[in-house]
Amino acid sequence: MSAPLECTKVKEKIAVDEQIKTFEVTEKQVIVHCSLHSPNGTYLRIWKSTYLKTESGQHCPLVTWKGITLAPQWMPSSEEYTRFTLIFTGLPSDCKQFSLIEDIPEDHGFVKHGIQRNGSDIYQVAL
Repeated sequence: MSAPLECTKVKEKIAVDEQIKTFEVTEKQVIVHCSLHSPNGTYLRIWKSTYLKTESGQHCPLVTWKGITLAPQWMPSSEEYTRFTLIFTGLPSDCKQFSLIEDIPEDHGFVKHGIQRNGSDIYQVAL
């Protein structure tokens, strides 16, 4: 009677291992450190509608940001170059390159095409 109990334990362990793998995949993030030429007197912000777009058309939404304000609030620039960080959900494993797109209802949203994927998913982008 101990054999069925052993099998049950093995199945439970496999189920737990699969949950861990799924958790690891869903927790990947992409970090984009941005640098923007912004002469003193420029005001900027980032819209929550900013995303990464893969070559297959998949969108990876913005999760959080640092060093820039979220629209509708404006932030004055105090340096010649403003640096800020954007964090997005993870890219699919087959992605080789992607675009950063700030999808906004006005002109001059941030757009950067042809960002080559690397192994760390941490990028430096000049806008």
